[in-house]
Amino acid sequence: MICNRKTKYVQNYSELNDNELYYPFHLPDKRFYMNISDPSKLKRASDPWKEKELENVKTYADYFENKVPGVRIRRDSFLATMKGIKKARINYLKETSIIAKDQSSEPAENLVYYPIELLHYAPLNQPDWELIYKLPSILVRISQLYRIERLRKLFAEKIQCYSVRFIC
Repeated sequence: MICNRKTKYVQNYSELNDNELYYPFHLPDKRFYMNISDPSKLKRASDPWKEKELENVKTYADYFENKVPGVRIRRDSFLATMKGIKKARINYLKETSIIAKDQSSEPAENLVYYPIELLHYAPLNQPDWELIYKLPSILVRISQLYRIERLRKLFAEKIQCYSVRFIC
C-alpha cells in the first residue's frame, strides 16, 4: 500500500485531508507538507500573484504554469493551503507531536499555496510518519534499559548481600 501511494496524485480539492501528508512533485527535494483546512486562508488559482512581479505572471495559476511547463492549472479551483512539517524534538517525559495541535494560531508567512495539479500523496500519513520518526530513539532506549538490567543482575550475583533479621 505504501509503494502504491508514492505515485498517486491528488485529483480534487475535496480529497485533501488533514491526516495525510503531501509533496509537490516538481520540487527536487521531497519535503512533506500538511493541509491546513482553515477557510479564512483559502486562495483561488485566479487570485493575483503578490510576490515578485514578472511580466507574464499575474495570478497564482500563471506563476505555477510558468514554473512547471506542461501543467495546466484550473483557474476556478482553490489552492491547497499547506504548511511544511518539521522533525520534532523527542522528549519522552512530555507528550509531544510533530504536527502543531493548534493550527489556527500559525502565522501566515509559514503557509504555502500549491495547486492541486502539483500535489502527490506522501508515502506515509501523519501518524505513521510520526511513529517511524520516533522508532530509532525508542530502540536505543530499549537497548539501554536491557543493558542496565544486565548490569543490575551482574551486581546482584557478584555482591553477597546479607539481610538483617530482627529477633525479638
